Amino acid sequence: MKPAEDFIVPWVKAAEPYSDKHMDVAWENPQIVRMMSNENLLAPSENVLEAIVEAAKLGNLYPGSGPQLRQKLGEAAGLTADHVLLGTGSTDVINTVVHTFVAPGDEVVIPVPTFPMYEARVKVAGGIPVQVPMMSNFYWDMPAILKAVTPKTKLIFICSPNNPTGNQIKMEDLLKILDLGIPTFFDEAYYELENNVATRASMIKKYPHMMVNRTFSKAFGLAGFRVGYLLCDPKFATYFNRVRIPWNVSLIAIAAALAGFEDTADQERKRKNVIEGRDYIYNEINKIPGMRAFPSEGNFVLIDASILNKDSLEIRDYMSSKGIYIRPMSGHNMSRGFIRITIGTPEQNQLFIQVFKEYATKILGL
Repeated sequence: MKPAEDFIVPWVKAAEPYSDKHMDVAWENPQIVRMMSNENLLAPSENVLEAIVEAAKLGNLYPGSGPQLRQKLGEAAGLTADHVLLGTGSTDVINTVVHTFVAPGDEVVIPVPTFPMYEARVKVAGGIPVQVPMMSNFYWDMPAILKAVTPKTKLIFICSPNNPTGNQIKMEDLLKILDLGIPTFFDEAYYELENNVATRASMIKKYPHMMVNRTFSKAFGLAGFRVGYLLCDPKFATYFNRVRIPWNVSLIAIAAALAGFEDTADQERKRKNVIEGRDYIYNEINKIPGMRAFPSEGNFVLIDASILNKDSLEIRDYMSSKGIYIRPMSGHNMSRGFIRITIGTPEQNQLFIQVFKEYATKILGL
């Protein structure tokens, strides 16, 4: 008799799972400052909490597809409810899109460094991630991206503002990609936090092969409720709905997202906290000789700490020993010494700067 493991499809065996061990570490140590996962560290508003309680009273019923939420999201983007697909966070949306377009052996173009989930889900589908390194300034290498496209290319991922670099792709370069006519997943997970907010969602009307991803995890601060959504051509949506699991977003999650979307005062409070916090961290880090923080339009700041001559995992371990958990970038196709810091409360940001400056000062002998 063959071992049961032999029945597992080869590409699943070969795939490396997206590591979420850092989340377990954080939950097992509730006293730690969570500056590692681009969560919004301000708690949900009272309006969200009230909506959750009311939805819980109907917890014996199956949720629908969130028609009211989808209508509001569609209208806000200048589209309709039929353009909106809800997911259990952006990860669910990414997975649905990948499994709609990608069969074993198909290629997917992914500029790196970027969100590792793209690569992880492509591998699980049996696809081949074609990684295209960004230039030394972390801008997209357009000639290399265009050259990477082959007849086997079924999907292209572009994240803007990009995680973990925090920068945006220029419109003229995005158009070069869209003109290829290949399904393009444009990830706007952080767009509400841009200095000058500008979505690309309206481009779906002209480029129906373009999909725009959004999430309630970042600007809205509802990561634990797992709500993401995709803006796409309604014809694409009919296919995505064949792939997605029915009732994938819970009744409580839909209620939380709807209340959060309508609570504009809370949105502005969270946005202000992020912008002020990232400016503070960016400026303070760049005061340290040899250290470099990169401009960001997300709720994080990328730091080149290679001057310390330490591996990013070693830097993480030191900071965690001081009660602050940050993200090493070794898993993001980045070189030694790069770390990413999630924006916290003013007090958390100040604590990070204090501890990190003491660490750097000791190593550099300043």
